[in-house]
Amino acid sequence: MGTHKTRTTSYHPQSDRMAECFNQTLERYLAKVVEKRQRDWDRHTQPFLLSYRIAVHESTSVTPALTKFGRELRLPADLITGIPPDAPRSITDYGNDLRNKINDIYEHVRQTGQQTSEKMKTRYDRKMNNKGFDEGCVVTQSSSQRREIS
Repeated sequence: MGTHKTRTTSYHPQSDRMAECFNQTLERYLAKVVEKRQRDWDRHTQPFLLSYRIAVHESTSVTPALTKFGRELRLPADLITGIPPDAPRSITDYGNDLRNKINDIYEHVRQTGQQTSEKMKTRYDRKMNNKGFDEGCVVTQSSSQRREIS
């Protein structure tokens, strides 16, 4: 699958960026719903995870549930609105359809990721102030040579 775990130290967790971004999102959510004494935080994690999994992410333009399962999650409200269940199919047909659907979703996520990276690079480059030097300009140069002590 091409996945790999980066090794992080307990004092420098920033090297695992995806986990850190998720943790920040979770912390912001819990800060809004947990009571002052912070004793009920564990009751709020499951609703948060559901809302996180069904929310369309800006960078991928799809939900994590669609990316992982190849379909959107069914919610309790779907029972009321009457969304029909999937039509019964053979296991082979379902497996083939699911494989094709997930491949299409991953390709879409890859393309969207490239577009997002290009947007971020454009924004970064716009803020950069690269001043070139012309011949004859006065510049300073620092020397990093160490002096020997005699």
